[in-house]
Amino acid sequence: MLTILTNRSTDWVGVLLFFLFIFPAPAQKAQKVPARSEIPVQYTWDLTDLFPDDEAWEQAFKEVETMIPQLAAFEGQLGNSAEDLLACLQLQDAAGQKLDRLYSYARRKLDQDQSNTTYQALSQRIRSLGTRMAQSTAYIEPEILTIDSTTLTTFLKGNTHLQPYQHYLDDITRLRPHILSKEEEEILALSREATYGSSRVFSLLTNTDFTWGTIYDADSNAVEMSRSRYYLYMTNPDQRVRHDAYMELYVPYEAHINTLTALLTNQIKANIFYTKSRHYGSALEAALSGPNIPVAVYENLITTINNNLQPLHRWAGIKKQLLEVEELHPYDTYAPLFPEVEKTYTYEEAQAIVKEALKPLGQEIQTFLDRAFTERWIDVYENQGKSGGAYMSSIYGVHPYILMNFNGTLSSVFTLAHELGHAIHSYYSDTNQPYIYSDYATFNAEVASTTNEALLRDYLLQYATSKGEKLRLLQEYVQDIGSTFYRQARFAEFEKVLYEMVERGEPLTPDVVNKIFGDIYQTYWGPDMVVDHAETLSWSRIPHFYYNFYVYTYATSFAAAQLIAQKIKDEGESAIEAYKSFLSSGSSDYPIALLKKAGVDMTTPEPIAATARKMNTLLDEMEAILAQK
Repeated sequence: MLTILTNRSTDWVGVLLFFLFIFPAPAQKAQKVPARSEIPVQYTWDLTDLFPDDEAWEQAFKEVETMIPQLAAFEGQLGNSAEDLLACLQLQDAAGQKLDRLYSYARRKLDQDQSNTTYQALSQRIRSLGTRMAQSTAYIEPEILTIDSTTLTTFLKGNTHLQPYQHYLDDITRLRPHILSKEEEEILALSREATYGSSRVFSLLTNTDFTWGTIYDADSNAVEMSRSRYYLYMTNPDQRVRHDAYMELYVPYEAHINTLTALLTNQIKANIFYTKSRHYGSALEAALSGPNIPVAVYENLITTINNNLQPLHRWAGIKKQLLEVEELHPYDTYAPLFPEVEKTYTYEEAQAIVKEALKPLGQEIQTFLDRAFTERWIDVYENQGKSGGAYMSSIYGVHPYILMNFNGTLSSVFTLAHELGHAIHSYYSDTNQPYIYSDYATFNAEVASTTNEALLRDYLLQYATSKGEKLRLLQEYVQDIGSTFYRQARFAEFEKVLYEMVERGEPLTPDVVNKIFGDIYQTYWGPDMVVDHAETLSWSRIPHFYYNFYVYTYATSFAAAQLIAQKIKDEGESAIEAYKSFLSSGSSDYPIALLKKAGVDMTTPEPIAATARKMNTLLDEMEAILAQK
């Protein structure tokens, strides 16, 4: 369930932390963490494909430094001719590629061992160089906006080498009505430091100032509560332990609920300020404007989800019955229903499983996987000082790199499949697109990774060797739909309601916000769920509500991936080719149009409804197996 970290236009650290926050890795027995030198070389990534050594990195660094004044020299010249505009854009791309490779080498080296001062220094230097590069190119898009559309059209028609930049230039001019004068833009830029402090205060408050009390675990040991331990206890078979951990988690949140409400309200008002300044009709419209996502797509998600809540209600009823509890509470959401089938995997076994699961994608993908495994694109095991979690990093003109901390659990097998999905997407995009379109939008970023997970889950279910193993896999699959699909849509609906209230001038008080959150929670989970007061506070611990209409992309990507995986199984080669066309498109068009290449139209209810049907199918399987007992 972990995700991607790219070098180019999007930083996915927040996404990675989000999944760690919701789905922590299973607790592991304490053991000595090996030094980097103790890891066999075949389980480490080969960074010589980026630079053969630090000396080569230094030489490339100097080359990029010389490009900065060259780029700055184009200021004021872009409207002179198609040739000047082309030369500037090509130089910007060339500098960007070199900068990406420099950054990737420094970052990968540092992530091997965060205590290495040599690569700490290289990472700091490349960030500084990136800032200087950004400053030298900041004029480019505003200056392009000063070129009238007729002149731009003439440039494009008269210079075939400029034509590949058509979509890039169209995208800039699309936003022309929302770009202000130079003086007004400078004022807005200066204001951001003052208006976007709420998320930083939220992070400081909840990460450094909050303290929790003591609870007693299943063995009656007194243990101090914490956010990370909370999720461990939510999967405890003992309902008393789950209840105590759940209630204790919310003690500091409730104690600071007035401050937390004020922080979120202030963040919402800041976003509305920029919305009005740029002449958008609503904060939602402004947030979706960048990737050109129609507001109707967001609204379609919420409407269709609300029309398809029956599978989640059904799941609540089944869970209540299997847990044999008089009342089902939010702290029962992740309670285990079936005896654990303990299973561990070697890395080689994980590779084989993932390859088999992805066979429906065809031989080309199998060849790609072989290269990733044998050419050392993956850093596999934990070592002293290594960065935690997992990510994929794409470097144009080289190949993807994947960082893991493989621990032999089923979760690690899914992480491998997930990150390889990102790698496949980036590889196809980089291979088939020029640099400027080789990245892809957040809206589409989780599709390939989640498609891989869907194929892996279906494969594991098909070849499960016992009823217990199959039931455990079914529960995990159903809970994944509940947490990644329904939960994120529920968050999206809550966020939309709050913004609309503030836009109408209505006040947000703790009682009002709590009631909205609790009511939506009750609607989604249905009559078998008892919504405790503590759950109405749950909004106050979600950092992504400070990200401005962000969480909906988890639900839409999940739905798109489920439909793509089903099409691949049902339609075979034609669906695979359509999927590869999507993967190969990068950002050469807008996200909605690109997904249509894979046969998924996110402007319609079908992908959302199909995911709900998938959940019902899984519940049918679960009940059929249970009926055999």
